[in-house]
Amino acid sequence: MKVTLDTVFYSNSGDRKILQACLKSWFRNPKDLQFTDPRMSYPFDFRKWCALSYAEENIKTFVVKKDKWIVAHLSEKVILENKQAHLFHLFVDQEHRQLGLAKMLIDHAVEMAEKLKLSYITLAVVHKNQRGISIYKKAGFEENGLTTHGNIKMKKKI
Repeated sequence: MKVTLDTVFYSNSGDRKILQACLKSWFRNPKDLQFTDPRMSYPFDFRKWCALSYAEENIKTFVVKKDKWIVAHLSEKVILENKQAHLFHLFVDQEHRQLGLAKMLIDHAVEMAEKLKLSYITLAVVHKNQRGISIYKKAGFEENGLTTHGNIKMKKKI
């Protein structure tokens, strides 16, 4: 399968229009939405999604495209003063799972953090998301406590 890896920005109106179409089609299943962002309630609300997560300028979103359509998504917030990055909203379209796309996105985010000479990357994952936990552990992340909402914190030293 031929795919491309691109960077998109929620602040760009053209990117936002494409992202909105993809996300609305992905989150028809409330379980998928809750695994990706437990703060979101069903039905999916794109404006709320953006307000909760994409108001800051230091966030990049990496996407995998097949035939110019987004099939996987991962966002990375860089906090230079802490020499850290935080990953969130990893999602792979159901029809494109088990093809290594999540690994591709995570590897790319780690590479970007390495180029910035960051010390570590963090993330939080819903404790019921066993597939996600497994993917992150294979990528070298280790469990590092719980969030106030009971999600699992994970950390990878760079």
